[in-house]
Amino acid sequence: MDCEICGKTIEKTTTILIDGTQFDVCDNCVSLGKKIELADEPVFEKRKPEKSSQSFSPSRSQNYSSSPNLVAATLTEGFGKKIMQARQRKNLTLKELALKIYEKESVVQRIEAEKFKPSDKMIIKLQRELEVKLTE
Repeated sequence: MDCEICGKTIEKTTTILIDGTQFDVCDNCVSLGKKIELADEPVFEKRKPEKSSQSFSPSRSQNYSSSPNLVAATLTEGFGKKIMQARQRKNLTLKELALKIYEKESVVQRIEAEKFKPSDKMIIKLQRELEVKLTE
């Protein structure tokens, strides 16, 4: 089973409530919401991430780590410009991209301006969503 917040594969989940929506999460993400017992709260419809109509399977030569938590290589020079160009090629606004990768719009904007270096997890999310290689 996967954590519905961070995507980590786990054996046991804990149900939490965030803004009226239930999520099954790993132990690391429990603090993001209110831990609930199913008898304590009414059952709310779970929010499922939208699936893109285009599928993307990275080839092995793209050096994606088998672990979603680690990227073996460093960011390419000009990664912000690469992200912006890929986003524009897909006709996405900053806000739309942010929603697709579950980040704030301001974070994506700072990454594109190279004022913020994305975490390994965020690099992987950006690479998958934009179908672009950001690491060397």
